Formats: sequence, C-alpha cells, structure tokens
Amino acid sequence: MFERLTDDEERGQVGIGTLIVFIAMVLVAAIAAGVLLNTAGLLQSQAEATGQESTAQVSNAIQVDSSTGDVAQLGQEYEVDINFNDAQTNVDTIYASVQGALYQEEINLDDTESSLTVANGSTVTIEVVESDSDDLEGQVETVDIVYTDDNPTSVDIGVGDGGSGDDLQLTVTSDAVEYSGENLAGDYIIDEASLMVSLGPGSDPVDLSSATFEYVGDRTERGTVDQLHSLSITELENGASYEEDPNFDAILQSDNQLEVNLALGQGEFTHLEPGDSAQFTITTADGAQTVELLMAPSTLTEESSVTL
Repeated sequence: MFERLTDDEERGQVGIGTLIVFIAMVLVAAIAAGVLLNTAGLLQSQAEATGQESTAQVSNAIQVDSSTGDVAQLGQEYEVDINFNDAQTNVDTIYASVQGALYQEEINLDDTESSLTVANGSTVTIEVVESDSDDLEGQVETVDIVYTDDNPTSVDIGVGDGGSGDDLQLTVTSDAVEYSGENLAGDYIIDEASLMVSLGPGSDPVDLSSATFEYVGDRTERGTVDQLHSLSITELENGASYEEDPNFDAILQSDNQLEVNLALGQGEFTHLEPGDSAQFTITTADGAQTVELLMAPSTLTEESSVTL
C-alpha cells in the first residue's frame, strides 16, 4: 500500500536540502558584506570631512593681541522728558538707547505714551525697526539732548525721512541744542572699544568680512560687518576702512594686523560703565571662535584710553 524508500534515496534528499541552506547562507553573507562595505565607505567619508572641518577650526584661528577703550563723560545735570513722534507717518517701531543703554525693547510710535526721561547732555540713539520704507529699516541716528533752560520740561523728537524717502532724520524741537561746552559733568564710561587682531600661529588667511561678530552686554547683538552699523574694520598700515575703501577686502594674513572698532552706545552695542564687562566673540567662516572679555576698570577718572 505504501512505497518504501531505500537508504540511498533518503540520503539524496538530505543532501539537496543542505545545499539549499548553504547557498542561502552564502547569499546572506554576501549581502551583509556589501552593506558593511558601503557603511564603512560612508563613515570614512564623514570622518575625513569632520577631520578637515576640525583642522580648519583649529588652524584658521584669530588671536586678539590687545583691546583698548576710549573714556567719555556723561551729562548729568537734570532730567528731561523725550517724546517721540512719527514725522512723516512712515516709521512704525524704533529702538531707543540713551548713552548706550537700551531704554525699551521696542517703541511703537503709534503709542501716544512713547516717551522716556533722560539726563540733560545725554545722547539719544534711534534705530528704525519697522517702517513703510524698507530703506529706513536698520538705519541709526543720534541726537544730543542739551538744555540751556533753567527749568527744562520736555523735548520732542520727530523720527522720519525728512521727505527724502531714503535717509533717517531726527527733528528736534523745543529748547534742545547741540552740546556747546556747558558744565554737564557726569560719570565716565567706555564709549568705544578697539581690538587689534592677527592670525594665530600656522593659520591660513581669514576673511573677516565673512566672519560673524557677537557682542554680549546689556543687550546681545550678532552679525557680520555688513550687518552691524556700529562695527568697523580698518587696516593699521594705511588706515584703509572696509566700509569706505572698496579695494580693502578685510582679509587677515600672516603679515598684517587689522583693527576691529566697536562704537559703544550707538544703538547696537551698549557702553561699559566702571567695572562692567562684555563678551565679544569672532567666529570665522570655518567655525573657529575667538572670545575676548572686554572689562572696564573699576575706576574711570578722565577722558583717555584704557586697557580692557
């Protein structure tokens, strides 16, 4: 009724099954080897790229040789109220700084209460944040508030383009005049910082026009030299300025030294009072960072230059 298999036939079937399993294992091993080789190649490429980036970050370093600050004196006689208004109804929002200290994060000129109180002799800096005119946004202007009246009350500052459509203009009314030698003796502050920079040992040339600068004081500002109004780069040898000389490319090389100037209290960078400090960071296009702590002396007594 049932067909009986011989021993030779049973051994043949077992042999075929073993062969199939063996071939399957070879195929799986080949696929795994391909995956491993591909992964190894990818990891090698990533490692080489990371190594090149790390080498650039270490080798293309900038060093700060010295940092100095210019001392100026504030006016401190009496306080006056500053009222802002939109002179040409095309400016919506502004930053307002007094002697470098940000008064308020943003001031809306549509707000009838957009005013502040400052000491006589103060420098008020206006930066346009939002405007109907794209040309006005980002522009910065300053005005000195000096009263000759014995009983000052308020001063109005009109913020607009003066009808030109392109340039920010501040219109001052009431009894405010330009500083003309009145006795406005007050506290001393650092209103300008200068950093002498050069390449680190073995570094390749670095293009400072492509670097990012960050100033962390009472307010943090970050940007390139083209974006920051209060930062400039000059060449010590001939005094060429990146902002004014189109032939000056702001490239730091092994045989030159450049000066990075920060106008403090001019809208972007806050000034330094005695004992204050701010952190200034230069980040190159390769990602190399140089950090300099700008620290004002605990006592400032006269208008001069000091080491920060």
